[in-house]
Amino acid sequence: MTEDTYEIVAANLRAAIDSGDYAPGQQLPSGPKLAEHFGVHRGTVYKALETLATEGYLALEKRRPAVVRERPRERMVVRDRAVYRDEIGYFFDQNAKSWRPVKPPTHRIGPPPNHIADALGTTRGDNVLTRERVMAPPEAKRGLQLAISYLPLWLVAELPVIGGTETGPGGIYDRIEEHFGQPIHWHETIVGRSRPTTAEQVALSVPASGVVLVVTRAAEVERGGKALTVEVNETSMPAEQFAVSYAVTRHESAAWPRRGS
Repeated sequence: MTEDTYEIVAANLRAAIDSGDYAPGQQLPSGPKLAEHFGVHRGTVYKALETLATEGYLALEKRRPAVVRERPRERMVVRDRAVYRDEIGYFFDQNAKSWRPVKPPTHRIGPPPNHIADALGTTRGDNVLTRERVMAPPEAKRGLQLAISYLPLWLVAELPVIGGTETGPGGIYDRIEEHFGQPIHWHETIVGRSRPTTAEQVALSVPASGVVLVVTRAAEVERGGKALTVEVNETSMPAEQFAVSYAVTRHESAAWPRRGS
């Protein structure tokens, strides 16, 4: 049993409550039944229930099943395709401008997933710097976005500040633009993915059977006349709470007035 097993159980129950599987006022199955369902010890279930009670999801009474409390439903957040800037630095979601980390960001050295290594142009299995943040509105008690940045170690060697805890005003993007003396260009790919990772289940309170919306954003600069990928960011979010909205632009082939008319 891993240390965060109770968090995974709590994430699954939390997601079930948010999706309406358990309505306000409804009792959850008993502790023994939940333990059997999740294949865990009863103590793990009770710790998960206590976590949800602390967050305001459940009312607990001794010798009685937990009862779902009334909670306001969270609004869907709509992302667009623009990058913005304020006094803090760049941000990529107008609706999430005020969002902040729900716990201290982390950073570590280790090999990234293969598709990230390919996007960075590094050899699969080689180490990179990984910076991770769980983001949410200021009043929220749980995360709505898991943002993981991957940076090649050659860049960390050239620019050691991006490997530290404090990266200064504007964060890593300002440091990169200062280092290369040019603006960063970004390219995003958005996909829906089933089977959330354990990290996503815990950080975003999504069940193992849930779906996450994943935005993969590559940051590029030029060196020696060639495009250079200096960072890949992968941001995951609960698919049922997010949508993507953008203006549709006309390619020259679709110009109006139409040719020949």
